[in-house]
Amino acid sequence: MSWATHDVEPYVIKRHFAGIERRLGFKVSFVAITLGSWAPDLFTKWFIYGINIAGYEIRADDPVQFHRSWPGLGFTHSLLFGVLVGLLFWLVARNKPWAVGLVIGIWAHALSDTLDTNGVMLFFPFTLDRVSFGAWAYAGETGRYIDASAYFSSLGFVWDGFWIGMVLLNWRVLTTEYFRTEVVPQDPFLAWIRPYVPDQALIVLYRGPFFYGLTRWVAWLIWAHVVNSNAFDLSWGGPYWVPAVN
Repeated sequence: MSWATHDVEPYVIKRHFAGIERRLGFKVSFVAITLGSWAPDLFTKWFIYGINIAGYEIRADDPVQFHRSWPGLGFTHSLLFGVLVGLLFWLVARNKPWAVGLVIGIWAHALSDTLDTNGVMLFFPFTLDRVSFGAWAYAGETGRYIDASAYFSSLGFVWDGFWIGMVLLNWRVLTTEYFRTEVVPQDPFLAWIRPYVPDQALIVLYRGPFFYGLTRWVAWLIWAHVVNSNAFDLSWGGPYWVPAVN
């Protein structure tokens, strides 16, 4: 799993599609890409780490099985899930920029998660085998804090840093001009809501996922290595000190 990538990669993806959109008259919603990039974990992440309500902990009995396998909600990290969500949205709303954006966002999330040691059922339901490149340890079953310590001590934090760096290299995607000329015209929802919401508020919301991902990345690095002095291990599949799921 990734901690900041899913927040910041939509900016790079949207920027990449700009040329295609202009040549083919093809529109993709940035908002839909972002929601799609969050979607698989919206269904699963809270139940992996557990939540406490009135003293009762609600948590999956087998977090790994629930998150990435079948039976479980592992199908949310598959290519087919992205297609089905996009198709359903198209049938209900007839909104092509959103339908395509949701597919792209979900696919981006699933492909990113192939990099941990647990992997994802990318080709569900044709196979239940998980595709995994094993670059860093999957430790979601250990709880939020150990998982964060492991992720931000491994190549995982490098992966997040790569996407943050890509946004900063394409810093114009965060400008007001880019939002007004490249993002709003491609999104029927933003075009519809714009007369009712001040531009400055929309711009703050647009930039929000990036700054959320950036500050989250910095804060967890500080927590893992300044507050708790965890050891870095940038070897493939690290860190060595956490029981990784394979």
